[in-house]
Amino acid sequence: MPSGKDRLCVALHLRGGKSRMPGKEDRFHWALFIGPRIMMQLSSGIQIHVKNTVFGQEGTSVLEERESSLIPAGQVLIRVVVAKIQDRERLPGILRTAPVTQDDSSWNCISWVREALATVQKDGEAVGTSKLDWQEVRDAAMGYCQEKIDAHRFDGKGQYDMMKTATYDLLERKKIVP
Repeated sequence: MPSGKDRLCVALHLRGGKSRMPGKEDRFHWALFIGPRIMMQLSSGIQIHVKNTVFGQEGTSVLEERESSLIPAGQVLIRVVVAKIQDRERLPGILRTAPVTQDDSSWNCISWVREALATVQKDGEAVGTSKLDWQEVRDAAMGYCQEKIDAHRFDGKGQYDMMKTATYDLLERKKIVP
């Protein structure tokens, strides 16, 4: 019988600017999403991510946590399911403990997602079945997003339901939403 547990997902969003990372991960904005197992359009979840803001002439990274609809908005491209949540009350608190680094130009939203997944893995209580190894998560997200780009999922040339976010389940290694 399928589990009704909420899921932890990595979400890739459209991002402007030139990529500087060797693996091109910074072509996208990376975030974490906590949401229901069955992702219906009227459902919502919590998006947690680091965003860079500018105050005066100084840039700073800020952790943002907000309720988010499952209807694609904010230019979310894909989601990758990485864990079944055991303790939905505990998980956001664990994610908030992942460090937000300042004064390091190489540190970004990708760094935070990598560190946040490691923090969840180290905790060992907030999630059950999971795939939290950074390289595996990174490769799955980048590969699935590239597959969707190549299939014209985002440019209007393909036949897709744009009211649903393309979603890949890394736990079961299958597409949930094409």
